[in-house]
Amino acid sequence: MPEQLDVAIVGAGPYGLSVAAHLPERRVRVFGEPMHTWRTRMPPDMLLRSDWEETSLSAPNDAGTIDVWARDAGEHRQNPIPLQTFLRYADWFRSTFVRENDPSNVAELDRAGGVFRLSTAAGEEYDARKVVLAVGVTAFSYAPPPFGEALGDGVSFAIDPQDHGARRGRRVIVVGGGQGGLESAALAARSGAEVELILRSRLHWFAEREPYTPRGPVRQRLYRLAYPVVGYGPPPLNRLALHPELFAFVPKRLRRRLARRILRAGGSPWLRAQVDGKVQITEERTVTTLTRNGGDLLLGLSDGSAREADAVILSTGFRFSLDRLSFLSPAIRDGIAVRDGWPVLDRSFRSSDPGLFFVGYAAEDRFGPISRFVPGTRFTANRVREGLAS
Repeated sequence: MPEQLDVAIVGAGPYGLSVAAHLPERRVRVFGEPMHTWRTRMPPDMLLRSDWEETSLSAPNDAGTIDVWARDAGEHRQNPIPLQTFLRYADWFRSTFVRENDPSNVAELDRAGGVFRLSTAAGEEYDARKVVLAVGVTAFSYAPPPFGEALGDGVSFAIDPQDHGARRGRRVIVVGGGQGGLESAALAARSGAEVELILRSRLHWFAEREPYTPRGPVRQRLYRLAYPVVGYGPPPLNRLALHPELFAFVPKRLRRRLARRILRAGGSPWLRAQVDGKVQITEERTVTTLTRNGGDLLLGLSDGSAREADAVILSTGFRFSLDRLSFLSPAIRDGIAVRDGWPVLDRSFRSSDPGLFFVGYAAEDRFGPISRFVPGTRFTANRVREGLAS
């Protein structure tokens, strides 16, 4: 007989772990390898864009902050934060606040006798009264034309595992000028590849406005008033991003425009030295055609020029789609209302299926850009806890 759960959480990233931490009195199990995307899809020596004070997962009464961990573990505060430091913190958070974690992925989610039936890749079955989907962004990587039909065999997403060492002396084209694209270009160039970065707009470098930049007391205070959090801009829109409930009241069309501006593509200033002079940059161009000639990839650009490459790496954003969640049964998908491509959610992150909640990137359309990032875990976990109690 399947094990009975009050809540099943699909996904063991920052949002899944934070929601679980806020449900200590429930029979809760988190499914998935903890922090899998962070461990396998990001460069091991990556530095986080977020500031130390913005990089805490959420537990009741702020008992699980990165400061608490650092004090208990004897770790030193670092800015920018190395990925490996953040992963050590996340491991501590999970072992301290998350009682049950099955590292197997959920292979199928369906209904069975009034509850949800989860089947894992390991062949185990569980019944749950409620389910929280915390699947992150990886499943929703977007490949614009002409790349949609060309993925594989030399065309991949920047968030996919990359063997840059095998590209020494090879021609690599990176499409997209956000942080992920710039990091991919820098890593490929560091490995000895011939790299070109192609952007549809101008390349934007974020100003040197990191909170750890030396300043006097008055200038630091003014800085914090203008930039209360790193990675969102410009003032004062960045403050709107920090208030997801207020963001939800903005008219829908305006919300999307604001989200695009707040999440403007660009690169952290510390990354610039790894790109300037090492990567060829082509701005205000798009790739219009892609063909194959033996082992070569032939790209046609919007200005009529052409490129040949051995590999193409896409950093072209994300688009939510229920179809990407292949583990959802057709009956489950049919019961989820979608509007303009996004799941319809209430104030507690509950979908039109009253037992099914979406957190993280899937909630961005309603609650704004903070839903993608670690600072959003506190608001989300508290709201979901309230929703599960009703």
